[in-house]
Amino acid sequence: MSSTSRFHHRVRRLLAAVCAASLLAGAAACGTSAQAKDDATMRVAYLSTANYLTTVRDEPFLEEAMGSTDVEFTGPYNPTDAYAAVLSGNADATSTGTGSFINFIAQGQPWTAFAIEYYDGDSQGIVAAPGSGVGSLADLRGRKVAIIKRGGTGDYVLHKALEGSGVSVDDVDVVEMSPSNFQAAFTSGQIDALSSFDQNLAAAMATPGAKLLADGRDYDNHNVSIHIVSRDFATKHSEAVKAMYRALVRESEAAAKRPAIITDAYRRFGASDEVADQIARFDVPRIVPIDADGRAMLEAQAREYVDFGFIDRMPDIAAATMDCGA
Repeated sequence: MSSTSRFHHRVRRLLAAVCAASLLAGAAACGTSAQAKDDATMRVAYLSTANYLTTVRDEPFLEEAMGSTDVEFTGPYNPTDAYAAVLSGNADATSTGTGSFINFIAQGQPWTAFAIEYYDGDSQGIVAAPGSGVGSLADLRGRKVAIIKRGGTGDYVLHKALEGSGVSVDDVDVVEMSPSNFQAAFTSGQIDALSSFDQNLAAAMATPGAKLLADGRDYDNHNVSIHIVSRDFATKHSEAVKAMYRALVRESEAAAKRPAIITDAYRRFGASDEVADQIARFDVPRIVPIDADGRAMLEAQAREYVDFGFIDRMPDIAAATMDCGA
């Protein structure tokens, strides 16, 4: 069984346990809000994407879940500005992909990850542009495929999807491009395919004549979303971080019952009905702890990042994560 399969099995077992625990009065997966006794203020730099650290800010239960910890939300940020806000000391928490997190800690940046937002991988993939004549991964040889940046999620998806296809990444004309230019390039013939995720992938999939070539369910995907705080904040205010983890678990449970929490947020951020409808077909994420299974998944992806040449050596995953489910 692959590490991802073991982790997926672990997620199913964890969700069953969470459902059972919810039958106990006042119980939660990681304890009750009364356990969080930290008078800190957590400053969250939220992204313009509907992850749970973004959507939880609208929940009436947040104040109760955080106990004596106050939360201040600023944003929405693009990812680069959110990371800069935390690293400069102007915020404490934000969100990213597991691949970006691995890149950060490989560079020695002072982050601590505290929650995995797990999904089955269908919201990241490769889509052929309309009129490109690309009908399969094998057709990408010599073709232009857009990604945001080398070593990012799109690059990871491209490397993973092409494994076993008979085409290597070196056979493809990889084009780095701002996501703000993706759709125009995708529909005008400037690129033959797009390797991306989330709203950018949904917009490509919703384009008439486009074809999904592969998504994360077609290969051994380890890349999901992850929530992070500065190492300094995690060290000084671990109870506040655990309280936010519990709040994210509650938001995950709420979204499982009402997935419109996700699509409504995307619409507020400007997604069209067509894109929102496509996002509604994606797997609804779940919050799980970074326990032994979670660390194993991150380590597996870090090994891939070394193999792909994205990073030089394995970072210390254990030193940069905390298990809020313990």
